[in-house]
Amino acid sequence: MWHELSRARAELALLEEQARWLLKELLHVRAAVATQRAKVDELIRTRPTAFNLLPTEILLSILELDVRAYDYPERKDQLASVCRRWKSIILDSPSLWTTIHVATPVSSIMTHLERSRGSLLDIVIETSLMSRSQHLALVPSLVIVGSSAHRWHKLSISPVDQCFNVDEEDRSDDIALAEFIITRINHLQFPSLKYVSITNCTTSLDFLSPARTPALEHLELKEFIVGEHTEFPSVTALKTLNLDFHSSGMDYSSSPYLVPSQTLTHLSLSGFTQAFSLQSNSLHFPSLKMLEISRLAKVGQFMDAIVAPNLERFKYTSFDYDHSPFVLLHGFRPKFTNIRYLTFHCPDIEGTPEPHCADAIALCEAFPGARYVELKTNQLCDLFDPTLSSSRTRPIDLWTELESLNLGRPHPKWLEPNQFLGWLVDRRALGLRKLHVKLEHLPEYDLGPSHRIDFKFPRLYEVLKDNCILELDNFPLTLPEMRLYMPVKSRLRMHSSHLTTGLMDDMAVAFLAGDIGHG
Repeated sequence: MWHELSRARAELALLEEQARWLLKELLHVRAAVATQRAKVDELIRTRPTAFNLLPTEILLSILELDVRAYDYPERKDQLASVCRRWKSIILDSPSLWTTIHVATPVSSIMTHLERSRGSLLDIVIETSLMSRSQHLALVPSLVIVGSSAHRWHKLSISPVDQCFNVDEEDRSDDIALAEFIITRINHLQFPSLKYVSITNCTTSLDFLSPARTPALEHLELKEFIVGEHTEFPSVTALKTLNLDFHSSGMDYSSSPYLVPSQTLTHLSLSGFTQAFSLQSNSLHFPSLKMLEISRLAKVGQFMDAIVAPNLERFKYTSFDYDHSPFVLLHGFRPKFTNIRYLTFHCPDIEGTPEPHCADAIALCEAFPGARYVELKTNQLCDLFDPTLSSSRTRPIDLWTELESLNLGRPHPKWLEPNQFLGWLVDRRALGLRKLHVKLEHLPEYDLGPSHRIDFKFPRLYEVLKDNCILELDNFPLTLPEMRLYMPVKSRLRMHSSHLTTGLMDDMAVAFLAGDIGHG
């Protein structure tokens, strides 16, 4: 009995010692847990957001996109106030300071010149309507940016808030402003200037000569005033030219001959509102690849006058039925056989007569090599009519190399037998490859109530999905009886134009809410 009591007391002592050791270890573990929890909480509180984990190069690209989208000097200050990292990137990135608005305070211009660190500059001279006496206020700023003329890369001169109802006095002030600025810079040299855009100009553009602006490649003259003695600047290396004559009160037969032609690859013309006379094949554009014409009178005569053997793209926008592509191309011989990209935009005018069948055939014959065609008009149903030819072929079949067809403003007439849908079905029956067809849904106020897209769209869709590679642009998903499904190995692509543009504003709000930490 005595021995058993001794063993029990010994075991109790060992257990009590073990309990004391375990209690001591427990206290150590609890202290370690408290320390680790505090460390985790601190890391959570100070951790960078996912956005601030972006590499500096990517974040800078995002900031550049936002600054360009808003296009006013104060935007950089707004973004720099979000957090320390953004501020550091903005202040240390010359690319964010290369756009200089001359109508801003001199101190802002000096800051931009300093922080751009010798980079090429985009000069924006954009002001609201001002009287001639107020033009002198721009002189100090013009002198400052003029001292860096060797760094100019882009130049834009235009009044802001342009509107259609501008009285003669205001327009005179606009013109006087442009002339005032050009006069102040005409004597300067611009060895790096490549892009120029000027609105409302009648004065001589001496500074655009090859000697003073040898690198100029892109020129845009908006509301260009044609005068009796107007001379176009003798630019020799010009590649892109955009001429808008809408404000010209006069129109001279020699106007098109003012255009430099030898090196142009892209020409855009609009606003010839008066008659002009051109000789056939009298305008030579040996390098021209893209031609855009908008609201230009005598288009057929102009097209007959130009010689452009390398022309690949043609885009035409009419302003009434008398200038529709059917009318302007009727009887037109196919002289532009190399055109592959073809675009016609025609407004829907109430009471517009349907074009004659011969007009539809003439349109297709004029551009036999068309492969990628965009047609935004309701005047094109006859393109798919097989009854117009004795061979029962459709006018659009003259485009034997057609690969892609972009159609705006789908019309109920397309559902008629032997029209658009019948054409697609017949192509498939002949074993021809599927076309890429894009249908663009425009707002109903542009089409009118009689042209609603939900007329019988499910019926149209059922045929389209099986007979072409279908792309729907900006179509609502709430059309009656709409069933968006496609058979195996087919493709359906949907687009929407409703995208958020205030990305940086959203991020700034998130920062103020505590979701973006200070980096």
